[in-house]
Amino acid sequence: MSDVQRRNREVLDAIQIRRDDFYEALLALEQALAAPAGDRPSDWAASLREPVEQLRRVLEAHVSGTEGEGGFFAEIREHAPRLIHAMDRLQAEHDPLRDAAAALAASLDAVTSDADVDGVRETGVELIRRLLVHRHRGAELVYDAYWVDLSAGD
Repeated sequence: MSDVQRRNREVLDAIQIRRDDFYEALLALEQALAAPAGDRPSDWAASLREPVEQLRRVLEAHVSGTEGEGGFFAEIREHAPRLIHAMDRLQAEHDPLRDAAAALAASLDAVTSDADVDGVRETGVELIRRLLVHRHRGAELVYDAYWVDLSAGD
């Protein structure tokens, strides 16, 4: 295996691990959101804290791994400049996604009614949708950069 192939394999392995962690955090949040609140909305909201915080940690790791020094975006800039526009689009989504995850976390303390539960569910499901779209766009970028299909393991 050449040095370039080895480096590409390392980059792709790191991306796959982050993608898997990202997906598992999304599933955990969706499961928590789907749980019945019953007549204890504040307890239901409390049960969301860990899945929401896990999602935030995974999102931070994703941003660090893509935007950080030696991250995926640096690889794109260096080896696939034709993809910079797609990369910029993904990068521009990071702060709004972080803000939405932070807002979801902050909203949990105010849950006291069924209407609050409905609002948190709607907000959470919309965040999941946005994160999935972002994840799918990222898979397209990886494919375009390396001609590798990452969806098979999902």
